[in-house]
Amino acid sequence: MNHRQMVQLEPFAEIAGDAYRFGYRAIGTDDCPSAIDVPTSIVERAGLRRASLAASVAPDGTVISHMLMSHVRGSFLDLPTDVAPIEALVQRAVDAENLRREEATVADLSTLLRRLEDSVGLAKSAISQMTSDERRTLV
Repeated sequence: MNHRQMVQLEPFAEIAGDAYRFGYRAIGTDDCPSAIDVPTSIVERAGLRRASLAASVAPDGTVISHMLMSHVRGSFLDLPTDVAPIEALVQRAVDAENLRREEATVADLSTLLRRLEDSVGLAKSAISQMTSDERRTLV
């Protein structure tokens, strides 16, 4: 009589040198009855085809960048990738080395300044509106 032992498998994915290794392992062991190595360039290219980058600014001026990945038809996985205060981003942008590397011009910096001044005006307007709404609520 032939007795077969049931082995429970679990899927896995790991980085193996310059490749991703995908396969199945026997639960609780290092035994790997099935695995395939796929070069990182292929996996990352395939993943990035379904990805887009987006940025948002929180009310306190924190800039949050996101990677949106469509992983199932009609649904998106939102992966926050970086968080920085807006002044830190501006500081990096106007750093002398960055300006040289980007070959920035006075016109570029004038455009940045105008946009920042417009942003300050929008924030002041929102504060004024909220203050006005609060006063009306108290009356």
